Amino acid sequence: MNQKRRWAGTLALIGGLLGIIATYLIFMAWYGPARTAEAAEPGCEILLKYLMPALSDFGILAGVLYLVAAYGFFAGFGWAFPIVVLANVLALQGSWFINVPMMAAGLPPIYFIIFWPNLLLYFLFMRWIGERSWSRTLLGLGTGMAFIFCFMNGVASLSRILILGKPIFVVVQRLNWIAFLGFGVTTVGTMLKPKEWMRVLGIASGLLELVVGVPLVVATTLLLGRFSLFSFGPIMSLILVTIAVWPGLWVRLTGESASA
Repeated sequence: MNQKRRWAGTLALIGGLLGIIATYLIFMAWYGPARTAEAAEPGCEILLKYLMPALSDFGILAGVLYLVAAYGFFAGFGWAFPIVVLANVLALQGSWFINVPMMAAGLPPIYFIIFWPNLLLYFLFMRWIGERSWSRTLLGLGTGMAFIFCFMNGVASLSRILILGKPIFVVVQRLNWIAFLGFGVTTVGTMLKPKEWMRVLGIASGLLELVVGVPLVVATTLLLGRFSLFSFGPIMSLILVTIAVWPGLWVRLTGESASA
């Protein structure tokens, strides 16, 4: 076993233990206070009640996949890297957005305990273990951010439907999640082996998020009278669509020829 493979297995093992143990401890300690907290914005209490268990599933599943990848690295199997990429994407998804409603309810953003180490693991696995270029690593980070923001917009729209029932949230809610799924596939594919169809999927996902996200931004900005958190999805989507349609830029960033 070479040294890099041993380190990869150790890092995956750390990610697995962090994902499982920290998710259990945080959930058991904070789910009760989260359910009874007085939210500063309408709908946050619903997010905490139902989203916290759902994203805990992401965290525990990511932890299990990390452990599977650790076994693969130690045993020398080639499938270990794709598994660890999937685990990392799920862990980042499950530990970022939940901090927003927690802070809105006056609770500490406790899930950053999981998020920041996983962000570090992302760079270690991409740059050191996977030997990806900085441009490809940062592009994957960008598509991953869009992945998170589109999920966030879909969930936040659902909470507004339950609280306010305004038609604008109803008409766009599901489409945010379609963009979320598209960016998820694009993110994992970019980290593993970029293909032309992934670039096209990224364009479609970005345009979809712009079409459904911009009206959300306008509506919530007028409603709240301040900057809307719905803005992050459209902003990141605009950046990624620009990169994807700019002639040759996507290929230069990924370092791969555009193949089907």
